[in-house]
Amino acid sequence: MTANGSLWPDLQERALLGRFYLAQSVSEILNVIFPFRFVYLFLVMERPEWAVIPLIVEMATVLVMEIPTGVVADRWGRKISVISGGLISALGWGLIPLAVSASGSDQLLLVSLCFFLSGFGQTLVSGAEQAWVVDNLASAGRADLVDRYFARMRSFASLGGVMAGSLALLILFGTEVTRGVLDWLWYLAALGLIMAITLAATIPEKRPPPSAGEPPTPGLWQQTLAGFRTIGRHQPLLMLAIAIVIATFSGSVADQAFDIALVTRGLDARALAPLGILDDLIGMVAPLIGVVLARRFGATRLLAAFLIIPALGVLVFFLQPGLWAVVLLFLFLVFFDAVWDPVADAHLHSLIASSQRATIGSIVNQVGGVAMVAGIGLFALMLGDSSEALQAATPDLITAFSGGTSTVVDLPTGLFGLPIPDLAIVLFVMAGLGAVPCLLAARATPDGDG
Repeated sequence: MTANGSLWPDLQERALLGRFYLAQSVSEILNVIFPFRFVYLFLVMERPEWAVIPLIVEMATVLVMEIPTGVVADRWGRKISVISGGLISALGWGLIPLAVSASGSDQLLLVSLCFFLSGFGQTLVSGAEQAWVVDNLASAGRADLVDRYFARMRSFASLGGVMAGSLALLILFGTEVTRGVLDWLWYLAALGLIMAITLAATIPEKRPPPSAGEPPTPGLWQQTLAGFRTIGRHQPLLMLAIAIVIATFSGSVADQAFDIALVTRGLDARALAPLGILDDLIGMVAPLIGVVLARRFGATRLLAAFLIIPALGVLVFFLQPGLWAVVLLFLFLVFFDAVWDPVADAHLHSLIASSQRATIGSIVNQVGGVAMVAGIGLFALMLGDSSEALQAATPDLITAFSGGTSTVVDLPTGLFGLPIPDLAIVLFVMAGLGAVPCLLAARATPDGDG
């Protein structure tokens, strides 16, 4: 629940933010491919490591375009940026079934092109939507709703995810699973984005009046440099930004690695839908719990603790856990992630002035994109080193979605004798501990959050 004790937004919050919540929910409800996105690629691409390459392309696109699109949103409008981004991402998603039908290197090229479109669309939305909302709230004199927005947005997204998972279950268990049925999951996801964009187009964009003495809006390059200078000169902002980037690297491959760990342990791929529902049920409540905990204990203290505890949790992999233990560990980590992200986002935006909100938000997202690309690239190398053994241990697409399991149970191992997917989870989650000193340094400054 939020700090005011309500699980549902009150009348004024609904008036200011209701359509944002609804658009997010609509998009998520029809995003029925999400629980299976990586598994679909992992099973349908001609080589297992190829499933990671389109994700690298997507993240690299975000890396290159994040700051320019953030600056454009600050200068020419957050609303038009968000709408354009949603349309481009919808196009990319809708073309994926066609792209995967190609063969050889053409398959990899076309699928990567689709994920380029998805990534470019994300950059137009990233930072801009948050800046749009925060400025609308500031113009209405309700800046106190900012942290509640970041928490509740994830809760409504999770509610939509629960409905999407339920819809996916009806589709996959109510019909014979064929390649065409799985392809239609992508089309439904693209339709959901288009519907959400249509709803967002009805929301006005408002900005608070400039402060007395505030300089005129600088040029694109000058505004970008000003954003970097602001981060460098404000130590709490700098330390928090570094911590967010490290945490982004830490979480860059967890979902993909867990998908492989579960499927190669014999999980029916359709079970990823109910698992996604549990994920979203946690996501509905955990962000609101995070708001309460952050207000009670301080944002930076909570963020540090919620990196340390998951790092201890993944040590269970050294006990060679079975399928259901891995499922429980996955859900355990979902809770901590669902608390961490909105608290970090709200605290970051509390440290940024309105005139630079999308620019600085995009800078942090772009550097996080570097970390994401690096993480996924390392994961691709880990998979590539054991490509043939992983391929032998993996069922084909239709078998995996029809209850079939691998005939090979011995996965290739790496450091500490852990199977490659398990090792990736351990190493990357443990890397999140590197953010803890940064959070403690931010908290120690006079204007940092306790």
